Amino acid sequence: MQLPCRHAATLKNRKPRPPPPEHGIFVSSSDCASTDKLTIEQCGQAIDQAIAEHNAQATVYTSLRLCEAKEGPERCDKIGTNQYRVRVQAFFVTMSDPPTAVPLYAPHGSTAAFRSPSNQELSVVDESLKMSRAAMTIANENSRLPEPNSDGGAGLGAAAADIH
Repeated sequence: MQLPCRHAATLKNRKPRPPPPEHGIFVSSSDCASTDKLTIEQCGQAIDQAIAEHNAQATVYTSLRLCEAKEGPERCDKIGTNQYRVRVQAFFVTMSDPPTAVPLYAPHGSTAAFRSPSNQELSVVDESLKMSRAAMTIANENSRLPEPNSDGGAGLGAAAADIH
């Protein structure tokens, strides 16, 4: 079937859509930069923003006992006198222009995964994600941690584009 001339010109000038950005899970800016997709500076800026988000938004608990009851044993850091917060374990990096990152935490359960601030879990078996060897090691260690006393988050395998 041949298109009318007015449509042929439009199709000829249409630019192909760029592929969606890649995503990865890393433990540091040098870990992120080792993919050769981003520079260490780009990774560092994205991770710095993720840490600022974590510092501004993560729940602060008044005791280690309260933090561990909600987040799980060995998943909290002391940040001040009588102040504890969930420990950042890794970063979900979107390799876009500019790149972005989200802090990741241990999952609410004994699974080889990470959890986003919105409680989406990212499993080591999700082949759509690039996961560094260091991040993979930490995720596998999460499967050996005792579970917290609270209810868990969302299921495994969340779509990479929906992580926040």
